[in-house]
Amino acid sequence: MDTLIPPAHYHDEQVFAREQEKIFGVLWSCVGFRRDLACHNDYISRDVGGRSVIVHNFNGELKAFHNVCSHRFNRIHTAPKGNGPLQCGYHGWSFDARGCPTGIPKRPRFDGLTEERLCELSLQPWRVETCGDLVFVSAAGEGPGLRSFLGESFATIERMSAACGPQIDENVMTIRANWKILVENTLESYHVGFIHPTTFSRLSAGEGVFGWQPPHSSWDTPLGPKFLERMKRVMLLFESRPVHLAGYFHQLVFPNLTIASTQGTSFSIQFFEPMGPRETRFSSIVFQTRLGDLSPGIQAAVDAMNQSVKDFNRAVFSEDKDVCEQVQLGVAETAQTGILSDEELRVGDFQRQYMDLIKS
Repeated sequence: MDTLIPPAHYHDEQVFAREQEKIFGVLWSCVGFRRDLACHNDYISRDVGGRSVIVHNFNGELKAFHNVCSHRFNRIHTAPKGNGPLQCGYHGWSFDARGCPTGIPKRPRFDGLTEERLCELSLQPWRVETCGDLVFVSAAGEGPGLRSFLGESFATIERMSAACGPQIDENVMTIRANWKILVENTLESYHVGFIHPTTFSRLSAGEGVFGWQPPHSSWDTPLGPKFLERMKRVMLLFESRPVHLAGYFHQLVFPNLTIASTQGTSFSIQFFEPMGPRETRFSSIVFQTRLGDLSPGIQAAVDAMNQSVKDFNRAVFSEDKDVCEQVQLGVAETAQTGILSDEELRVGDFQRQYMDLIKS
């Protein structure tokens, strides 16, 4: 099967602008975790489609807005997460759960600042919904809700994210490659033996089964008998984990979020944020599974396992970074159509979903 995305789509500025509008400006995008929004005035912020969005907890109710003050256009919050009122740090304007400015220093000095005018100065609202511990937003004022968008994958994503326990690691790096190159790299195992001979290859993952939940997809694969034998005693530590997986599972949430787990002992959630046509901000947040209270001895063993998981993930993503940057150099030098094997069917499906949206 030939590839569907032309090489120019991985570096062209006009294509990148169209993606911001047709994909990230329309679809639901994951921006963070519900655990970071547990208390009143907790907030998270992230760039989506070239715009900063903030999700804020107002006494237990989550609201999302364009993160730009309507007074003089300062970004209201610059930290990725925190706790504090929805208040601009430039001139002190504060906003309520409707996005309306309610606290304005030296208000009498503004001419014609009636209640009606204040409503016109409300922050631009975004839709916000959750699935398990994941928080999603959409800039589109109308359209399918999150459950409809996630479709058959909703239950899986809800179950896996809700099983996430303590955070093990947060690995953030800037990769000099288009976001689609990074996503496509995660969707196939064809490269594993060449790029990850001493890391991911150790799992001895089989061919597995592809799952299709358009526009999303998944891969569920058994692990090699030698790996399972080595892990037999370790797995006794995780017997109480809420999600039992026989092997390795990988879920794409189209267009740029992945969730992966090996046997349900830990969960790796990756964000691929487009920074430009040739640059992506990659974030991998790794969580231990929920286990409840552990004895000191068992906790020490689990901690050692967690450190191994952290080292493993960082090594794999460092290897992926290097090869993806080389692919970026290559697509800038060709107009030739590529070809996909049956081991790369998820790449083909991703490209088909992408082209359908970008052409619309």
